[in-house]
Amino acid sequence: MTDGVVLGGRYRLGEQIGKGGMGQVFKAVDTRLEREVAVKVLPQAPDQDSVGVARFLREARLAATLQHPGITVVHDIDVDEGVLYLVMELLNGRDLHKLLESRPGGLPLDQGVDLAVQITEALGAAHARGVVHRDLKPANVMIVEGGRAKLCDFGIAKHLSSATGLTGSGVLGTPVYMAPEQFLGREIDARTDVYLLGGMFHELFCGKPPFPIDEGLEELVQGHLRHQPKGPRHHNPSVPPEIDRLVLDMLAKEPADRPADAAEIVRRLKALGPVQAASPAPAPAPAVPAAGHRAPSAPSLPPVSPHTPPPTPAAEYDQLHSRAARYCHEGRYADAITAAEQASNGRARLLGPEHPDTLSSRNILASALYLAGRGMEAEAVARTVAQSRARIFGGEHPRTLRSWLLVAKILYTVGRSAEALPIAQGVARDRSRTFGPENAETQEARNTEGWALHALGRHPEALGVAFDTATARGRLLGNEHPDTLETRLLLGLANQAVGQFPRAHAIATALKTDCHKVLGPAHPLTARAEALWTSLNTPSPTPYYR
Repeated sequence: MTDGVVLGGRYRLGEQIGKGGMGQVFKAVDTRLEREVAVKVLPQAPDQDSVGVARFLREARLAATLQHPGITVVHDIDVDEGVLYLVMELLNGRDLHKLLESRPGGLPLDQGVDLAVQITEALGAAHARGVVHRDLKPANVMIVEGGRAKLCDFGIAKHLSSATGLTGSGVLGTPVYMAPEQFLGREIDARTDVYLLGGMFHELFCGKPPFPIDEGLEELVQGHLRHQPKGPRHHNPSVPPEIDRLVLDMLAKEPADRPADAAEIVRRLKALGPVQAASPAPAPAPAVPAAGHRAPSAPSLPPVSPHTPPPTPAAEYDQLHSRAARYCHEGRYADAITAAEQASNGRARLLGPEHPDTLSSRNILASALYLAGRGMEAEAVARTVAQSRARIFGGEHPRTLRSWLLVAKILYTVGRSAEALPIAQGVARDRSRTFGPENAETQEARNTEGWALHALGRHPEALGVAFDTATARGRLLGNEHPDTLETRLLLGLANQAVGQFPRAHAIATALKTDCHKVLGPAHPLTARAEALWTSLNTPSPTPYYR
């Protein structure tokens, strides 16, 4: 999509003002009404067809009927030669994510409560019309002139689940905030949005999401599925206990245990009355254009107080480190690589090359390189981190084992399964001895071991590992969790490879159904399940090794 293109014979695209997993956003002119608008061009789903487009248009048009001052106005939704696009009001301001980046300790309490009430009231209006957002996060909240919050991107979540695959787990959402039922592929409703909102509020009041984001996706997922967050008051003692309790209630694992609806959340927020920060806080930095829905000339916000001390180098590197981890979880791997390199290089100069904080940043760099498909570079960085962590923490420390597991996964991905296998086996053995055989990361190592055995043609051994791992992951995560689905694919392939065709066919049939249900038809794992099923439905089945 380029400058000057006219969509629908009406919307002339101008400069690109935003880009990401949610699509490209252009400043545009509505030539019929002679007004400036923002046009969001959505990514195409690989299996996009007329039925899927029609379904998307129906759902998005329902969302476009939402009328509330806290929801971005959608003027038009259409398709032009297979290109899906939304036409929205052009907003001046910046998104909440950028505002929070400028306030790493969280917003002043009065500002935070005010924004929380605004956002929740807008969400409640959407829920009253039967519209669930599914991907609430700070980047989807615009702060415009006068401090008004506006929610963006209603009505496109289902489409994006098949068009992108924005998360490491293969289900729609941003893992930093996702609800347990999203990871587990269960029913999603307004109570899911309550959980997502709780994660946003946690960061709003203390500057940190509910669970650490810099120790890998599996740690983050397990936090959402199994662990109780500490709450914003743990990180920011000035947060009132009532807000802390509300946020923790919103982050309950079971939907039924969360506040019943947006109205209850608003009531509890307003019951606080006037709130003030414990000490004066610096004003926000000047407005920065937010990717998405705004004109380049954003209105100025109050400048930073001249008495505010500049951030120390250590604080700057902490922010870069957190930013790199977040970018990884959001699928912004190029940005993650840049931020992780800056954080690790800065920390190395300040703290030393083998300081634990430096190694944490280097580990994120390795992960980002791996996820970006730069396996050879990733392997060199990950191996160095693993060796350094072994010297500092010991060979069986969780961080050390986590780094070696990353090395094994990278080696398998780049086709060096013979090297990956003993590392994965060693990690699985040590994790099992220390944390138990059904620990999530123990099973992740076992899964890597199984795939390496399969790639090496050691199919009976791969079958045994796959069976044990699929069984354990099913108990630990559920049979429809994306990680379990991946191991079930390996189990089907291994059964096929040893000639157990009826068993492989039964596995492939159930797997195909579950992948379509949980991941959608366009997900790579669904495609592999389909391919396995197809190969087993030929008159003379043959092994399918990929």
